[in-house]
Parts: sequence; structure tokens; C-alpha cells
Amino acid sequence: MFASENKFQKIIRTILDILNVLLGVGVVVLAVMAFINTDNNKWLFPIIFMMGGVMNLFTGIKAMMTDRKVTGIISVVAAAVLAVISIMSYIAIGGR
Repeated sequence: MFASENKFQKIIRTILDILNVLLGVGVVVLAVMAFINTDNNKWLFPIIFMMGGVMNLFTGIKAMMTDRKVTGIISVVAAAVLAVISIMSYIAIGGR
């Protein structure tokens, strides 16, 4: 039973790593697009912040699955802060 649970956690951690890499590439691409033409692409900033928050959330979940509980909690708090920044930037650029 323990071996299958450990294998399941390893699969989950691998999936989280892959998602983190994909989100990281997405953040870089969107950031380059946003900074090339800021006036027309300012709507990308809330998306970039939210993607960063999701990346931190995935990192926090992965850390909490291991013995690094404090690191996981800090990452989840950072994810919440980035989510708030995302909402604030959406409102600042003229969102509802």
C-alpha cells in the first residue's frame, strides 16, 4: 500500500513540475508581448500575475507533499498575494 501511495505522489509531483514549466514559458511569452507594446497589451498583466500565482500554488502543493511544510505555506501565501495583485491590476486597467 505504501509503495503505490508513494508512486502516486511521484506522479503528481511530476505533473506539477510539467505544469510549472509550461506556465513559466507562458509567463515569459506573455511578458515579452506585454512589454513590447504596453499600450495595446496592458490587459496581459492580470493574466501574467494570475499565472505566477498558479505557479506558486503548484510549488506550494508540491512542497506540502514532502516534508517542507513551511515552504509550502509561504508559497501558497505568495500565490494568494499574486491573485490579489492580479485582481487589482485588472481593476486598474479598467476592468469591472
